[in-house]
Amino acid sequence: MTVLVVPGVLWLPGLALATAVRRGGWAVLGAAPALTCGLAGLAGPLFSLLGVPWRWWTFLLFLAAVVAVAALARPWLRDTGNAEPETWQRKGFLTIGPAVVVAAAIGAVVVALGMRGLDAVSQVWDMSFHGNAIQHLTDSGDPAPAGLAAIAEDHPDFFYPNGFHLIGSLVQGLTGQPPPAVLNGLVIAVATLVVPLGTAALAAGLGLRTGAVASAVVVSTTFANLPYLLWSYGGLYPYALALCLVGPALALAVRWLRTGDTGVLPMAVLAANGLLVVHPSAAVVLAVFGVLVLLLRDRRDFPLDWARLGVLLGLCVLVLLPLLGGLLRVTPRVAAFQPFWAASSDAGTALFRVLTLGGVVPQPGEAAPPAQWVLAVLVFGGLLVFVRVPAWRWATAAALVFAGLYVLSVSTDHAVTRYLVAPWWNDSFRLIAVLPVVGAVAAGYLLDEVRRRLGDWRVAVLLLAGYLGATGGYALANGERVREVYRPGPVTPDVAAGLRRLTEIVPPGTAVMNDNGDGSTWSYGLVGRRTVVPYFGNYPPGSDRWVLLEKFDEVATDPRVRELVRRYDIGYAVVATPLLHGKERTPGLRELDRPPFRLVYQNPGFRIYQLTG
Repeated sequence: MTVLVVPGVLWLPGLALATAVRRGGWAVLGAAPALTCGLAGLAGPLFSLLGVPWRWWTFLLFLAAVVAVAALARPWLRDTGNAEPETWQRKGFLTIGPAVVVAAAIGAVVVALGMRGLDAVSQVWDMSFHGNAIQHLTDSGDPAPAGLAAIAEDHPDFFYPNGFHLIGSLVQGLTGQPPPAVLNGLVIAVATLVVPLGTAALAAGLGLRTGAVASAVVVSTTFANLPYLLWSYGGLYPYALALCLVGPALALAVRWLRTGDTGVLPMAVLAANGLLVVHPSAAVVLAVFGVLVLLLRDRRDFPLDWARLGVLLGLCVLVLLPLLGGLLRVTPRVAAFQPFWAASSDAGTALFRVLTLGGVVPQPGEAAPPAQWVLAVLVFGGLLVFVRVPAWRWATAAALVFAGLYVLSVSTDHAVTRYLVAPWWNDSFRLIAVLPVVGAVAAGYLLDEVRRRLGDWRVAVLLLAGYLGATGGYALANGERVREVYRPGPVTPDVAAGLRRLTEIVPPGTAVMNDNGDGSTWSYGLVGRRTVVPYFGNYPPGSDRWVLLEKFDEVATDPRVRELVRRYDIGYAVVATPLLHGKERTPGLRELDRPPFRLVYQNPGFRIYQLTG
């Protein structure tokens, strides 16, 4: 059921709005999830201000009100007609539709090869936070972005745009499924629908021929860098979703600027807001793409109406206002973030990874993802051809910009580099994942150019069949990337059993101390039991959780620890194995086999201690 509900939650609200203003096209269809996220991003702060709980039925009432207003306003909206006359008609449907089906099938095979069932628990860095965030929204009904501090960190500047989790909570409210199943449903939807329809939206929305759009769609789900490697690198689910929606959002913005269709304007603004509330880094990608489109456009074919641009930017700023304070508070922390993976390679090796679409340069001890040679030839061949296509020169420039930022991010720690890549958390993974957004369109264009020179649609079918036959759609390799998300890790069957036992042993209201490096951080998302340390992140030195993580086992001798134990009413502690990759047992939980701690439960991977003193 979850597999069916997730696409409904992602697409139906956005399509309802588009239907109310009677606007269509591949750009609209591909952008529907961005519109839904944008609507959630508007509703969340409004509900928080009015004290309305976040529930599927309250969002449905909000959606009904928005759709009604849009329908009433429709007669006064300027309609410029079908903006995609070649692709959004019967011939286009018969060509692009089957391509979407093929691409969806490839994505489905990849996920089926890698996922260990719909209830499989993601074992990588960010996933306990995302799972706990969805559960927190469902339980509390608090849609404020700052509200996620309850399951992250008590910091006055904490702010986390929660559009992804708002959508996840709607799915959980409708299905009653636990967070792992909700997250996996979103994974399936992205791999099978968001990626190919997002590619169709960008390609058709910006005017590519039907054959080029179809070819781009077919190759879109064969890239490793987006979304599969983003998931396996660190569980970057919100960023992967938002990045897949950059193309549709750009297509809507360009459609407004070119045609002045006032029915498209609110959708373009909502789509941009959708990216922002799901992941601000993707909104920055959209801004970079937009600037390049305007700078490199064919000025005779695409004259810029400055008034339209001003209206678009003004409305985007207006919908940004509810988040502006939080974004400004968190910006210095993001800019100052120094990851442990910084400057891990030389420029030549990094450039090789770019040119072969082989993911990022691996860390010491990690295996390098395999190169995608055939796809790389299509992508970079298409980007070279784009240099001679005025409407698409920006795509080549965008690839150069993000490839350059990636190479800089892994080859130098210079302060200027850190400043340039700060919007992506100084994280090279997020930069190299941008290339498939334009790469799929470039590959599709090159394939269609070959088809035009050699023959009709049968040549196109042979070319695509040859590509899939030669590469297998990279399904096996990409399935291995997805499998890494669910590889044996901190949440083993023993840990899951221990967490269930925890709910039976510990009285309600009694706090449980835990390690931020083991599977106990999934406790809230899996069994509904909150722990003192709710996620894997590091805490500022001197903060309450930092002190507990460092010195909890000194409660008998350290007055500060005793005071924190009383304040948080900590009566139990848990220790789980194995640890998250790269983590060590926190010092404060290493010496619990002595008074005042008493072991009350253990299995091979999980121990529960009671604090008796």
